[in-house]
Amino acid sequence: MKKKSVKNNYNELKPVTKKPIIPGVVVLTVIVIGTVGYWWLWRDTNASIIDALYMTWITIATIGYMEVHPLDNTGHIFTILISLAGISSLFYILSIFMENLFILQLHNYRRKKKKMKEIEKCENHIIIIGYGRVGQLAAKVLLDIGEKFVVVDDDFVEEDIVHLKHNLLRVTGNATEDSVLIKAGIKKARGLIVATGNSATTVFVVLSAKVLNPDIFIVARADEDSDKEKLKRAGANRVVNPYSIGGQRMANLMINQHIVDFLETSFGVGSGHLKIENMQLPEKCKWADKTFREIDLRQQFGVSILAVVRNGKPITNPGGNFKIKDGDQFIIMGSEDELKKVEKEIFSN
Repeated sequence: MKKKSVKNNYNELKPVTKKPIIPGVVVLTVIVIGTVGYWWLWRDTNASIIDALYMTWITIATIGYMEVHPLDNTGHIFTILISLAGISSLFYILSIFMENLFILQLHNYRRKKKKMKEIEKCENHIIIIGYGRVGQLAAKVLLDIGEKFVVVDDDFVEEDIVHLKHNLLRVTGNATEDSVLIKAGIKKARGLIVATGNSATTVFVVLSAKVLNPDIFIVARADEDSDKEKLKRAGANRVVNPYSIGGQRMANLMINQHIVDFLETSFGVGSGHLKIENMQLPEKCKWADKTFREIDLRQQFGVSILAVVRNGKPITNPGGNFKIKDGDQFIIMGSEDELKKVEKEIFSN
């Protein structure tokens, strides 16, 4: 007969508390039997049912007070039996509690181990440092567009994680420590969002990240405009002041409300909405040395080229006679389906 592996047995372990009524019934049965028994033994006295219940309780709990009413030898034997039954039931409950505690710890250990293995497999992902309000919003956007990301924070709040309805990949620890960043896969990540509200921590994380992965693209939060230059010198590629952006947005809504409404409606999340993406042309691309008029992307795919980045410099609104070169980057606008078709065509050769 084929034996199950230990690993499979661990997977099948489930908390015994699926039937929490059993321990309760055992204790209640002992209490009822004890109460009725003492009440019957004291039938010739003026003992009340409360006296019998009290005697049962101090016997089960091994408190050791004197008898409420005198007992004969039969009563003493009954007390011994109730005491044994009570102690046994308490040990039974304790054993169930310890078993559940062990199984719960085992499940937590296995879940954490599984998450760490998932993080170790991550490549070309994004890391979010800080899971406060800004970090949570960044995580939600990345989740909506299907980006793989890992969150690092030293104190996660479960309520903040549950609302995402997502199996959040997270590393608990101080992001200023290299070991924590390495656990989050900093050496294989393509992007880092530093969303902490502490300027000193943000600068330190940016410096550490650039040492561990010089090619990583870093977006850092700066609550004060005076911190922007420091963060750029530390290695941040982009610096964002969330309060400044919020103020600009409110002003734009007041002055250009129809334009803002159009942009929000057009550039939402989903296959029917417009997106702007950066597409890097591969070496020896079949479009090299051709003009935009020749490949006619709008006619073929319905997309628009907003700009071409060449040698790090953007060339906005390129005309039909603009000649494409290997290594160019397209800033391209279209629906999700249209962009996927363009990407497939670019790499088809």
